[in-house]
Amino acid sequence: MSTPAKILAVDDEPDFELLLKQRFRQRIRQGSLAFRFARHGEEALAVLEEEPDIGLLLLDINMPVMDGLTLLAELRARKSPARAVIVSAYGDMANIRTAMNRGAFDFVTKPVDLADLEVTIDKTLETIAYVRGLDRERAAAERARANLARYFSPNIVDLLADSDEPLGPVRRQTVAVLFVDIVGFTRMAEAMPPEAVVAMLREFHERMAGQIFACGGTVEKYIGDAIFAVFGLPSASPHDALNALRCAALMLKELLAWNAARAEKGEPSLGIGIGLNYGPAVLGDVGSEHSLSFTVIGDTVNVASRLQGLTRELSTPLVVAEAIVRQIGGGTLPLALQDHGERELRGRSGTIRIWIPAPA
Repeated sequence: MSTPAKILAVDDEPDFELLLKQRFRQRIRQGSLAFRFARHGEEALAVLEEEPDIGLLLLDINMPVMDGLTLLAELRARKSPARAVIVSAYGDMANIRTAMNRGAFDFVTKPVDLADLEVTIDKTLETIAYVRGLDRERAAAERARANLARYFSPNIVDLLADSDEPLGPVRRQTVAVLFVDIVGFTRMAEAMPPEAVVAMLREFHERMAGQIFACGGTVEKYIGDAIFAVFGLPSASPHDALNALRCAALMLKELLAWNAARAEKGEPSLGIGIGLNYGPAVLGDVGSEHSLSFTVIGDTVNVASRLQGLTRELSTPLVVAEAIVRQIGGGTLPLALQDHGERELRGRSGTIRIWIPAPA
């Protein structure tokens, strides 16, 4: 059963209440309309306070305590979404202009033509329903944008929100890839209450994603305690490798601040492992028609993941593929790196030259 449209009639004449109940008795019984009544403006404000979903006011001008024009001004000051239709014997142009300037939607003069009043009510209710629909759509769009902002940098959020196919068809593109996770997370999680694990993960994701977005990157996905980020979406840039390395440097700096805050609370320090790579990857939607997900796949991604795992073996927070350093070229690196030679990676033939942070 649909919710009735609520109407508040504000008039100090008891006859007006009887008139409305008689005219709209069938619609009241059917549940399409519900009337509330008040004798003056202050009483009307109290009713609106109790029932903020009232959408329409039928409002007399000449009333005790607080007149209709004063009530209109008060509703406007309070930014009330309710629409007001003036129903008054004071139908001179000065009152009509004052009422309209204070936000009245329409004006019906007394003695009331009930057929005209009903048409006016229906027209106003249609407008209210339309505006509420727009408000719901706007709220849904804002929620969608807020959800996007949790995963993408602001420029990507704008692109996703404003375009029907913002990331385009499946394609090959050169990107920088970053993986980061918490060292020893599984062991820590075994000894922690679930609520504490979730709280720690949320803070980790928030702190690290903040650095990703600050450097123009996109969170491709969260994988347990790991974050998979891409630099170069939706279009590639010659600065993607530099941005990824800059992001890694900011993550290490953020970790120091986080550990200092944890130490003040008596919590143990955490370590992270970061793997970086640069090269071609395949970008596009994967899944079924019922559940699609945009993803980035390919050897470049696999290597970055393996480099992240290599941080444990080398006891270093960061392992950078040679391709990152080569792409940056002669530019100034955001942190000092040293060549660590060729390494074999699990599950991959051949070797890859890697770089790690230079000793302080």
